[in-house]
Amino acid sequence: MRRAVVSLVIIIAAGAIVFLASGALHTMLKGSANTNGEQIDVPVVVSTIAFKDFEEEIAAVGTLNANETILLSPKVPGNVETVLADLGDRVEAGQMVTRLDATNYELAVKQATAAHEVGEAATAQARARFEQVEKEYRRASDLLAENVIPQSRFDAAEGAFKAAREALATAEGQRDQAMVGLEAAEQQLRDTEIRTPVAGVVVARSVEVGLAVAPGAQLFRIVDQSTLKAEVDLPGTDFGRLVPGTSATVTVDAYPGAEFQGSVSVINPMVDQSTRTFRVRVKVPNPTAKLVDGMFARVRFSMETKSLLAVPRDALRQIPGSGTYYAFVVKGNTAHKRTVEIGAMNDHYAEVTAGLLEDDKVVTSGAGRLRSGMRVNVQDVPNKNETDASELTRFHEDRQ
Repeated sequence: MRRAVVSLVIIIAAGAIVFLASGALHTMLKGSANTNGEQIDVPVVVSTIAFKDFEEEIAAVGTLNANETILLSPKVPGNVETVLADLGDRVEAGQMVTRLDATNYELAVKQATAAHEVGEAATAQARARFEQVEKEYRRASDLLAENVIPQSRFDAAEGAFKAAREALATAEGQRDQAMVGLEAAEQQLRDTEIRTPVAGVVVARSVEVGLAVAPGAQLFRIVDQSTLKAEVDLPGTDFGRLVPGTSATVTVDAYPGAEFQGSVSVINPMVDQSTRTFRVRVKVPNPTAKLVDGMFARVRFSMETKSLLAVPRDALRQIPGSGTYYAFVVKGNTAHKRTVEIGAMNDHYAEVTAGLLEDDKVVTSGAGRLRSGMRVNVQDVPNKNETDASELTRFHEDRQ
C-alpha cells in the first residue's frame, strides 16, 4: 500500500514538471515569435519639422535699485520737537518730516532783523549827508572856476565831500553785512523744519521726539521707487547689439510668472578689461509699487525675430552624461534614430542646425519604447500613460 502511494506521488510530481516545462517552452516560443516573427507596431505621435519664429534674446541678472535714495540729516543742531513721518509712510516732495525746537533761531532772527534796521537807518542818514555835501562841493567847484572863492574854501568842500562818501560806503557795508546775518538767521530758522526733497517711501527712521541731534546725523532714509534701475553686466561680444531704448523684460522671484517692462537708459561705452564685460542700465517703471529697492532681478533684452528650422522639444532625447541629442524620425511605418544638433531654444521648440530636414516627421510621444528600425503606428492623440505602461510590460516580459 505504501509503495502504491509513493508511486502515485512520483507520477503526479513528474506530471507537474512536464506541465511547467511545456509552459516555459510555450513562453519561449512565443517570445521568439514576437522577436523574430511579426512585430507589434508601437503607437506613437509625430510632429512635422518646420520653420518657427524665434525671438532672439540676451539674458542677464542684476539688482534693482531705487531711482533715488535720500538720507535726511539736520543742517542745524537742536532738539527734536515733532516727528511727522514713520517707517513705511509715503511722503511727497517738500513735505516736512521732522521739526526741531526753533526758539533760539527765532530769537536770532529778531536780533538780526534789528541789526539790519539799524544799518538801513545809518545808511539813509549817511546818504542824506553825502547828497548835501556833494551839492556844496559842486557849487564850490563852479565858484572856484570863476575865481569867486579862494582855494582854501574849495579844499574844505572837497575834503567834506570825500569824508561823506567814505561814511556812506561804510554805512552801506554795515547794512549789507547785517542783511547777510539776517538771511543766515532766517535760513537756520527754516532749517529747523526738515523736509524731503523728493517723493518716496520712508525705509529707515532713527529719530525720536526730544532727541538732541547734530548736523549730519542721519534721521530718515527715503527712496523714490516710482522708477527702478537695474544695472547688469553683459559680455563684450554683445556690445553694439543694444542701444538706448531697447526694450527689456524684468522678472523677480517675489512674483512668479509676472513680467515688468522696461528699457535701456544708459550703456557704458567702455568694456572692462579684466572681465570683458560692459554695464547696461535698465529703467523699469513701477506704477503698481510691487518692485522694491534691492530685489534680485532677471533681465531679458528683446532682439530681432528670426524664422528658424525647429524641432519640438518633446521630440528631443539626450544621451545621459553628454550634450548629444537625438530624435526618432518616422519613414513610412518605421522609426529611425537620428542625432540632432540644436541652437537657440524657447519654451516649446529648439532650432535645428544639423540632423533633420524640413518636413521630417519626428516622434513626440511614445519614444520611450523605441529603438532604431522598429515599426510604429502613428496616432492622432498621445496616450499619457503609454510610456509607463510599455516600460512596465517590458519589465514583466524580462522577468518571465
